[in-house]
Amino acid sequence: MQAKYYEAVLTFENGTVKKGFAELVEINSSKVKFRLTEKGDTEKILSKELKKVEYVDKDGNKYEAERLFVLQDKGEKGVKKSSDKSWLYVIYSKGIKLTVDALQSTLRYNPATGTSTGSGGGTMLYMGKEKEDGVFYVYMLSAMMSVNVGMDKAVRNIAGIQFKDCPAFLEAVNKENFKKNTLAGRIIELYETNNCNKKEVAKVQETKAKAKTKKK
Repeated sequence: MQAKYYEAVLTFENGTVKKGFAELVEINSSKVKFRLTEKGDTEKILSKELKKVEYVDKDGNKYEAERLFVLQDKGEKGVKKSSDKSWLYVIYSKGIKLTVDALQSTLRYNPATGTSTGSGGGTMLYMGKEKEDGVFYVYMLSAMMSVNVGMDKAVRNIAGIQFKDCPAFLEAVNKENFKKNTLAGRIIELYETNNCNKKEVAKVQETKAKAKTKKK
């Protein structure tokens, strides 16, 4: 089967940007196959040199793959970070970051707004903070798993570790009985409803206002 190349923008760790066409990455891809033109020569770029790849398919759907560490809660020992980064597809990134391991879904991410539409398929869901380089594994969204054992506990535990500064969101998460087929969407809804980002903006504006008053 012939490889499929998508229009893509590659962002390197050093800030360099390269536009052309690239294959979709998989979670453990060590290299990204890239072409300056869709039918041009293929260049293999080491994944460790890249920060993210933004794709656009022929229908205008956008996908963003980002290299992130996978974090694991070790209890009293703290949080353990994976030895290397993995390629994960971003489905939401506005304060909270949700990612999946593969595009076996109808999820569509819009980098301009930080939001997505659609639903997950047989993918693994990860959760973290927007501006950090690591995410925690939350749950397998596969339709084959009909029993949601440990799902609520996993979401509450990760939220408790990463969003202590947002008590309203934590309270909402702790009250929620999540359903697997709406898990990602429901986490997003709860975060947007109880969004601490707005409070942070308000604090910045308040600080600026006080500074202006002092100058007068």
